[in-house]
Amino acid sequence: MNPSSLYQSLQRPARIGLIVGVVALLAVTAAVLWWVMSPREQLLFGNMKERDAAEVVASLTEWKVPHSITEGGTAITVPADAVYETRMRLVSAGIPRGGHVGFELFDDSDFGVTEFAQRVNYQRALQGEIERTIAALPGVISARVHLTIRRPGLFADQRDDSKASVALALEPGQNLTRNQINGVRSLVAASVEGLAPHQVSVLNSDGALLAGATADAMADTDLQAQAEEDLRMENRLKARIVDLLGQVLHNEEFRVSVEATLNFDAVREVNERPLPQGGDGNGLLANRRVSHTAGTDGAQNQNQEESSYVHGTARQEIARAPGRIENLSVAVILPPQLDESEVERIRTLVAAVAGINELRGDRLAVSRLGRDQRWDESRNAIHDLPAVSGGAAAEPARAATATHAGHASWLRWALLAGGGALFGALVILATQRRPKRLSARERDAVLARMRGWLAEGGTP
Repeated sequence: MNPSSLYQSLQRPARIGLIVGVVALLAVTAAVLWWVMSPREQLLFGNMKERDAAEVVASLTEWKVPHSITEGGTAITVPADAVYETRMRLVSAGIPRGGHVGFELFDDSDFGVTEFAQRVNYQRALQGEIERTIAALPGVISARVHLTIRRPGLFADQRDDSKASVALALEPGQNLTRNQINGVRSLVAASVEGLAPHQVSVLNSDGALLAGATADAMADTDLQAQAEEDLRMENRLKARIVDLLGQVLHNEEFRVSVEATLNFDAVREVNERPLPQGGDGNGLLANRRVSHTAGTDGAQNQNQEESSYVHGTARQEIARAPGRIENLSVAVILPPQLDESEVERIRTLVAAVAGINELRGDRLAVSRLGRDQRWDESRNAIHDLPAVSGGAAAEPARAATATHAGHASWLRWALLAGGGALFGALVILATQRRPKRLSARERDAVLARMRGWLAEGGTP
């Protein structure tokens, strides 16, 4: 059959469908050919900052490497067959540099540069290298470092200490811990000659002073560090007590509170005492002098003796490190169903675990307390019993508790079964097919068939 005659034999909807199908087939074929013939590109760098992306694009343009900028300027793609070569070439060139100028500033040395310009370039390079290192820390977006490096003066007493300031741009919701701040200060201090860690000031994204070089800031830093050490000691002791009580009690049945006071005073004691020496213990004879005086007019001669002794001494120096425990306060709340003997044993164990020393002024309080909202109705009877209820009085309470728990469990399962049965019945009723209602014409047709069937004698 001729295609033209075939097309003419089709109805109008079929003709439209044929035309649409041919056009769609041609479009898909063109798209596939374009996809096959177009060069493959692969991600070179992604999630970049604008200044880093601009530096990479400038280098690729200079090297005449085809590239595309995607994801709003934060990603760069290059042909797939050149992605690794281009990446290695950029890394070897130190690109991207993160917007900081490091020691590559001295790659192109100029012999005509003055000594002052060389010092300025060295300070710029050192600042850039420190900024790169700090910006590589987790949670830090960027960093700016300013150095004031000391210079030797004409006189020996004219010596100023080096100083530094660090401004950090942190990611949203990120905060540096005290250890991280101290690490940044130590890093900067170790990179600059004559710079002490306490001379480094650190600011966060909001301009708040995290660590400063002033006396007040140093005092606040020390107080905060001492408070953190107190908290760590309290948490450590509390964890040990909770682990001990958790062996015999449930965690929701007891509460533990620990308050520790640490002494951060560095004390140095020096004790000296004389050592007994010599036969009589008065010391060793160091010098003896005897002088004779002749008498006149029949007087007798006089002898004078002078002796000097050396005494030995014993010297003892004791240095007490800061951070020792000055006193402890431990409070433990136990469930009210425990008897006095059990409470006393728990008191002894807690005192041993926490290291309670009464001579030091430590305090330990262990009490049986209960709150109505913390205990269910099955334990209300136990609250009415005396404190010592470890004998026959506790057995009926335990039996009533078990009976009540069994009834509650049976009622819960019965309600779940009833709800499931009701839900199943509703699903069955909803899924049943309702009889189809006939129209007037269909009813007339059915009646005509029935009349014909009756007229034929009731045989189909």
